[in-house]
Amino acid sequence: MIRLRLGVDDVARTRFAAPGPYCELSVSAQVIQQPTSPFRRLCAASGVRLPASASLLLALVPDHGNVPDFLAPEGANSLEEALDIVMSTPDRLIRNDMATLPRLAASSWILGLANGSLSARTELASSMRDYHDRVLGLLWPAIAHVIETDLRFRAWQLATKGVAATVDGLHPGIRWRDGVVEVDGPVDADVELAGRGLQLMPSLWTRPGFTGRWTQPTLVYPLGRFAWMAPTATESQPDPLAAVLGTTRARVLRALADEHTTSGLARMLGISLASASTHAAVLRDAGLVTSRRQGQSVRHSLTSLGAQWTANDRPNTTQAV
Repeated sequence: MIRLRLGVDDVARTRFAAPGPYCELSVSAQVIQQPTSPFRRLCAASGVRLPASASLLLALVPDHGNVPDFLAPEGANSLEEALDIVMSTPDRLIRNDMATLPRLAASSWILGLANGSLSARTELASSMRDYHDRVLGLLWPAIAHVIETDLRFRAWQLATKGVAATVDGLHPGIRWRDGVVEVDGPVDADVELAGRGLQLMPSLWTRPGFTGRWTQPTLVYPLGRFAWMAPTATESQPDPLAAVLGTTRARVLRALADEHTTSGLARMLGISLASASTHAAVLRDAGLVTSRRQGQSVRHSLTSLGAQWTANDRPNTTQAV
């Protein structure tokens, strides 16, 4: 367990922040390898497929456990900037990060990366670029919307319930205890924030994590509402909405907890424009959705009845991905 110790100044400087696609790239490369992860389901539902060139990135990112910190650059504003940061990481930090990884295959490429090989780094950067362009970059607009939705909810929770309740509500593995934030995990450590504050960041990662290597110490928590974006029902966990409406229509209804245009809804859920329009029309005829024209677009949102149908999907203090 990691214990993050906050003083008064730390509480005053604690804030939420949205992740960018470049610091989430390596995390998404882990969860795409997990058969039950929401991100993998979203990829499948959207028809996105891993390019063969992504194999180098996946060789470095295990399907569970730690993700190398050097693959998640802080504050990069473009893919090229992120790759430049990765390429210029000191050899020592790369070796330290690789030493924490489980079951890392001792291939010649992995050994070259650990030993500072420029060609190995260049191949890694190329693999990361292909993965971004053909997987994460295609899905990021939809993911960014869910991040925005999550942060709006956290702002409401912070305003109405306070810091302690908000931290307790991030994930069952994160708890507030008398000025200490406890984070479940394999590492046992005490971290004095010493006035630096704490940055709280939603993530595609399916478990909580902490990094002290960024400018502000950062605690990431799983993006629980991400499950809206892909079918989640299994034989052991049936989806009651999907049983009544069908899987795609249930996803449309949940997504319309926030207003969307028809084209925005199609992009978010990875369905065709015609399909989004048809499902919205059926839900509108059922009294669950209302639609209004704005310029050349049609905007859809839930009616009060639709909101009641999706009430059980709202975040709560025990929700986890």
